Amino acid sequence: MSIRHEPGPEKVGGVAREDESDAFLMGRAAGGDPAAFDALVRRWKNRVFRLALRFFRRPEDAEDVTQEVFMKVYRTAASYRMDAPFEHWLLRIATNACRDRLRALRRRPEEVLSRITADAGGWLDRALSGAALLAQQAEAAKETAAELLATLPPKDRAVLVLLDLEGLTAREVAAATGSTRAAVKVRAMRARRALRRLALGTRRGGRT
Repeated sequence: MSIRHEPGPEKVGGVAREDESDAFLMGRAAGGDPAAFDALVRRWKNRVFRLALRFFRRPEDAEDVTQEVFMKVYRTAASYRMDAPFEHWLLRIATNACRDRLRALRRRPEEVLSRITADAGGWLDRALSGAALLAQQAEAAKETAAELLATLPPKDRAVLVLLDLEGLTAREVAAATGSTRAAVKVRAMRARRALRRLALGTRRGGRT
């Protein structure tokens, strides 16, 4: 099975109609229908790829994770329960795949911090002066955001990416991470505090 990211609108073709629901297609895929699974891939691969890009700076890593996610979807199609939104189920698989890869690729925090300038620390401090890392600010400074977020443990990073960059609600993040809304809020608060401390330390330390 080969999955490639292709920009632009996705259309479901073959014998699987565009108006068929995700749950219906999953039922067919679980029964061994490859056309239904291919339709799901075409419908959702760009969404998974964009999420993976929030975690990894290199598109190659995001491509690899996207491949892994849909391989997992294919293998576990029979475990999907139609009483839960397909997107939540898919995002949970994707988030776990990103976290697993982060653990494998994660560099030592000091390696990341050594490249963060005082200006970047100031940007983070301003971005977090409200309650969250604003999506439009992160988009305007992707490199800085990626370096700073890379200092967080994978679980904390996943929560902030889903909450603040993807715009999911605490309930949706809880569903995607297999947690509770209360735990998501606590983890997000802890992660933001860690980033604030980083911002202050970077500004005072004057790293270059």
